Amino acid sequence: MSGLDSLTNVALRPWPAPKKERLEPEDLLSQVEQLARERGFLRYVTEESLQEEIATGKDVTQQAAEDDEPGTQKESQTREDRLKELGTAKNELTTELEWAQFAACNALDLISLILSKDPTKTVDRSFSALFQAQKVPHASFGISKTVDLPSERQQDRDRIEQDGQRQKLVARGSRMQALDRATDSLLSAAKQFETEVSKEAEYWEEILSISQKGWSIQRLRREGQSSMFAVRYGLPEASDHFKARGLAPLRMDKDGAIILDPALTLQPKTLRVRISDKGNVVGTSCLPLETSKADDLAIENSIRLARESLLEEELYHELSMETRQLLAYGVELRDSTVHIPIPGNGANMPQRKILIDCVVRDDNDPPIHENHSQDSRAQSVAEGLRLLLAHEHRMRLFRRSQMPPPLTQHKRQKQNPPFLRTLLAMFSHLDAVECLQAYLESTIRILSSAGLNVASQVSRETAWESLTRKIESSTRKDLSSVDQIFEAFIKPFDARATLSLPSSSSLDSEQLHIAVRTLFNSPNYGTEFKVTLPPAILSALNIPGDQRRDIKFTSADEVGSYLNWVLSLDLSHNLLRRQNPTSASVTSKNTRITIIRKDGSKKIPKDIIVELANDQLTVAIGASPMLGGAASALKFTWDGTAGAPSISAKVKALLGGG
Repeated sequence: MSGLDSLTNVALRPWPAPKKERLEPEDLLSQVEQLARERGFLRYVTEESLQEEIATGKDVTQQAAEDDEPGTQKESQTREDRLKELGTAKNELTTELEWAQFAACNALDLISLILSKDPTKTVDRSFSALFQAQKVPHASFGISKTVDLPSERQQDRDRIEQDGQRQKLVARGSRMQALDRATDSLLSAAKQFETEVSKEAEYWEEILSISQKGWSIQRLRREGQSSMFAVRYGLPEASDHFKARGLAPLRMDKDGAIILDPALTLQPKTLRVRISDKGNVVGTSCLPLETSKADDLAIENSIRLARESLLEEELYHELSMETRQLLAYGVELRDSTVHIPIPGNGANMPQRKILIDCVVRDDNDPPIHENHSQDSRAQSVAEGLRLLLAHEHRMRLFRRSQMPPPLTQHKRQKQNPPFLRTLLAMFSHLDAVECLQAYLESTIRILSSAGLNVASQVSRETAWESLTRKIESSTRKDLSSVDQIFEAFIKPFDARATLSLPSSSSLDSEQLHIAVRTLFNSPNYGTEFKVTLPPAILSALNIPGDQRRDIKFTSADEVGSYLNWVLSLDLSHNLLRRQNPTSASVTSKNTRITIIRKDGSKKIPKDIIVELANDQLTVAIGASPMLGGAASALKFTWDGTAGAPSISAKVKALLGGG
C-alpha cells in the first residue's frame, strides 16, 4: 500500500490523556470558567504569553490582585475611557466575528461545492445565500489527496513516458491499419466499378443491337433501375388481350446480358393444322424452322420466338372465338382443338376434317402417322391463316387512319375476323366448282360419243382471272396491292361455267350459263348455283324470250339433274325436231317427241324418248320407263365409249327398224 492510500482514512483528534489526569466535561467547564475570570477573554491567552509568564515567574493571580488594588493606574482611568475601550473592543470583536462568519461560510461553500461532485450527496441547502446568488455550477470544483514521493514521481514519469511511446505506436499502427482498410476499400470499389462498367457496356451494346435490328425500344418507368427499358415485340394492331402482352422489360443479369421474362422463352407455341380422314390423320403442317442468323444475339432470338409465339396464340384465340358463330356448319371446339368439316359432295369428303390446335413449339414427340398425302394441304391452310391474320392487322391500321363514322347512340357490333369463314367459303367454292366441272366433263364425253359437238368453259373464280388488271387500274392508292389481293379472298367467290347446247350449230352457238356464288357471311351462308336458260330452251318451254329465267339451286347434284333434263329436252325438242321438220311434233314439255312414219298408206306415230341420266344417254322408241311404261327393246345407250354411232344415225336406224 502506498503512502497516499494510507492517509485516506485519517481522523484528527487530541492525544488521549492518562486516566488519572482525565477530566470530566463538568470539571473542564469549571476550569474554563475560572480561566475566564482570572485572565479575561481567552482569545488573548496564547502559548507564547504563557511561556513568558512562566519564565518571569509571575503569577497571574498576583497580577490580578495587584490590578485590583486601589490607587493603581487602572483605577485612575475614568469611566469614559473605559467605555471607549469597551466600544473599541466591541467593534474589534464584531469585525472578528464577521470575518469568522465569512470564513466559515466560504469554508462551508467550498466543502459543499466539493461534495457536489458526488451524485449521491444532496448539498443544495448547504450553500450560503451569497454563493447561490453567484450561480456557480455544481461539480465545477474538485479535490484529491495525493502524496508526492520522489520514487513515485519517478515511476509516474516513467509510466507516463512509456504510455506516450505506447500511444505513439498504437497511433502509428492505427494509421497503418486505416490506410490498409482504405486501400482495400479503394481496390474493392475500383473492381466493383470496373465490373459495373463492363455490365453496363454489355447491356447497352445489346440494347443498341436490338434497336438496330428494328425492334421498338421504349422506356419503362414503373420498373426499377435494372429494367428501365422494354422492347415492344408485339404488333400494335393486335387485339387488346395480346397487345398488352407484346411488351417485355429488358432486365440485366449478373453478367450484364439482357434477359426476358422466363414465361416468354420457356414454351413458345405454334399453330398446328392436321387433316383427319375417318379418324386417321393423313396430313400435318410442319413446325416453323429456326431462321436465326449467325450474328444474332441470344436475346434477339428470344424476342423473335416470343413474337412468333404471340402471333400464333392470337391466331388460335381468334379462331376459337369465331367457332361460336359457325356451330351450325359443324365447326366446334373440343378438347382445345378446332374441328372443321371439309365441305364437299364426294363420298369421302364429309368424313374429312381439319383439326387446328396450338401446341408447344419444341414438341419432341409429334404424332406419328403413315399417310402423308395431305401434308401440303395442311401446310397451305396454316400459312393461309397466318397471312389472313397479318392482313387483318394491316386493315385495322387502315381503318383507324380513315375518317371515323358519324357518332350514334347505337353501339357498333365488333365482328370477329373472317378466318374460318374464308376457309369454309374457299373449300365449299372449290368443291362446288370441281363437282360442276366433273359433271360437265362427263356430260361432254357422253354427248361427244353420240356424235354431238358440245363444248364447255369453266372459270373457278372470276375475280382471280382479272386480278392483276384490276390492281393495276385500281384507284385505291391508300391500299397496298397485297391487301387488295386478300380483299378478293374475303369477298364472295364467284365462278362462271358455260355449256353449249347440242342442238346449236358452231356458227350460232347457244349456251347454258351456270353461275356459282359462295358466301359465308350474313345474310347468305353457303354455295348458290344459278342456271340461266338460253332462248332455244325458253322456246321449247313456251316461255317468251324477253323473260329471263334464272333457276337457283343449293347443290351440284341438283344442278346436274336439272341440266340432264334441259339437255334431254334440247335433244328431243330441238335437235331431233330439226332433223325431222315435217314428221316430228311435240305434244308436251317432257323429253318426248312424236315422229310420224309412213308405212305405205298408213301413218304410224312413234314416240322417241331421250334420257340423259346416270352418266349415260339413252334413246328409246316407244313408252318411256320414266313415265311408267314398259321398257322397250328399241333403245340405245351411250356411256362415253368411243366408236359408237351418232344419235342421228341411231334414231334413223331405230325408226327404220320399227
